[in-house]
Amino acid sequence: MSPPTQKSTKNQLVDVSINDTTRTARSAVLLSVHDEFSSVEAIWRQFETSADCFAFQTFDFLSTWHEHIGSLSQVDVQIIVAWGTDAKPLMILPFGIKKSGVGRKLVWLGDDITDYNAPLLAPNFADHVAPGDFGALWKDIQPVLPPHDFVELMRQPAMVQGQANPFLELDTQLNASGAHITILGDDFDAYYDRKRSVKAKRTFLRNRRKLEEMGETKYVHPETREDIEASVDRLVTLKSAALNAMGAHDFLAQPGYAEFYKALALKTVSGGLAHASHLEIEGTYVAGNWGLVHKNRFYYLLVSYDAVKFGRYTPGGQALVETMRWAVGEGITVFDFTIGDERYKNDWCEIAMDLHDHLTAKTARGAGFLLVARLALALKRKIKQTPVLWENFTKLRVKLGTK
Repeated sequence: MSPPTQKSTKNQLVDVSINDTTRTARSAVLLSVHDEFSSVEAIWRQFETSADCFAFQTFDFLSTWHEHIGSLSQVDVQIIVAWGTDAKPLMILPFGIKKSGVGRKLVWLGDDITDYNAPLLAPNFADHVAPGDFGALWKDIQPVLPPHDFVELMRQPAMVQGQANPFLELDTQLNASGAHITILGDDFDAYYDRKRSVKAKRTFLRNRRKLEEMGETKYVHPETREDIEASVDRLVTLKSAALNAMGAHDFLAQPGYAEFYKALALKTVSGGLAHASHLEIEGTYVAGNWGLVHKNRFYYLLVSYDAVKFGRYTPGGQALVETMRWAVGEGITVFDFTIGDERYKNDWCEIAMDLHDHLTAKTARGAGFLLVARLALALKRKIKQTPVLWENFTKLRVKLGTK
């Protein structure tokens, strides 16, 4: 694996160095810039097998996103690969330049569909870019990108697997929402006993019996393309209905979004990232989810249930338990409920994770937006992190959404 040697729009090679006065050695870093996925696919796929990263930064996830969503939303791909002097990648930055009302914004690829944004980091990244040095490298990275008015790098965890996220060396503020994670262990029954109260277990069993009285109840992992498509289609329909009932933004109605979830799920036929499953009674879809499986971690992402027919029996909770049980059976140790501070997550999760946003202006046009954006994000966090404010906001949203 070696860096490209040509200079062009697609593969621009730049030599930069990090000068750390606390060290006598100088670590050289080469940057190649790619404006299409195909020019970096082989490098990316090989790198992600050993790099510290999240499922959202894998090639399959982001290339599928770009095919169905990014290409329709005026996002220009600008993927940066940082190389060490040994011609091995140190970091991949999946960036895009997005056209918006405030001009051109530098964003992470994946936009609002990625719960966590971060670079892909080589295990030895800190050997080349020591803690405290990233700010200098970042100053060298920005000029190789196309002109932009504003930098909006959102939802960044402090850690990327076992490494510190270098982007937190920049100026950041807390995202409006946090994330929640639980460690499953290798014995689901023992885990379940620890997590659920006696009352909760009784309620769960009572609702399960009620469902089983309606007919044969099964948890299904569709395997054929036809069955996967049907499962995801039903999930999208139910989720859209739930979002509309809450007065929330139905992102699944936007061009390409439903197609993205289906396309990535279909790649599971040949061992891809996505996992679709559902609970059914006599062949009728009750509840289900769409998630990601990556490096012994399950990402619990798109979930919904048939509230009209089965809502009184908490079918979403039934499907969640079945998914967790399946995950343990597959050797998955981390169950990631991802972004969002819904109350039910506190019943399961012992790990809370803050997410961080980096916003900065690059032009006078972007400077005007920066102040407004920071105030809006601070207000959003205040509302979401204050229970009484969030409760009143959601009630108002439902009221307005039903008009």
